Amino acid sequence: MIKAVLFDFDETLQDRTAAFEDYMDTFFDTFCPEIDEAEREKRKEDMRVTGKGGYVNREEWCAGLIDMWGWKDAPSNVVLARHYDETFGDHNVIFPNSEKLLSELKKRGYLVGVITNGPSYLQNHKMDTSGLRKYCDIVVVSGDVGVHKPDPALFVYSAEKLGLKPEECCYVGDHPINDIQGALDAGMMAIRMDYGWFKGQMLDENVPTISDIIEVLNYV
Repeated sequence: MIKAVLFDFDETLQDRTAAFEDYMDTFFDTFCPEIDEAEREKRKEDMRVTGKGGYVNREEWCAGLIDMWGWKDAPSNVVLARHYDETFGDHNVIFPNSEKLLSELKKRGYLVGVITNGPSYLQNHKMDTSGLRKYCDIVVVSGDVGVHKPDPALFVYSAEKLGLKPEECCYVGDHPINDIQGALDAGMMAIRMDYGWFKGQMLDENVPTISDIIEVLNYV
């Protein structure tokens, strides 16, 4: 019997793709306000392609952008990566049905939580500005624990914090390995949010697939 429904954050509860679009405007306003619109759009596309939906080493990614753009007066890649970690959470774009879903799950008596990979400040800042933390019985950030998805230990740890066994939990996420395989390996039920960088990739016919987060209610 499922007693808790747990979620990834980016591309599951929030439209990380849209949030990144918003963040890029702040990035260029801050660091490259002098470039024209055509050059800004070109660099945005460079960031989209090389950013790989956020699944990159940020300092290495920023170093690559500096090199790609021949950016002579650029801040260091460390400064640029820190800017992302410190300000991306100001640009949340929460899916329209996320709050409705979490509220309904609470009304139905489920425990609710988030298990997310990333640095402590970045992911906690996202949660704090999202308006969703109030619905959560637990928020587990890999940067706080020192264990990262898809390691099943992070999922087991989260279940134990709720006083539950993994098989009493359902986990919802978009990443076929970090979210779905990690949850399954821990013994949890899994639901795949088919959105974002991994949309349509590595779908598992044995794992329910949804395109709108409210569809979770069809499976728990």
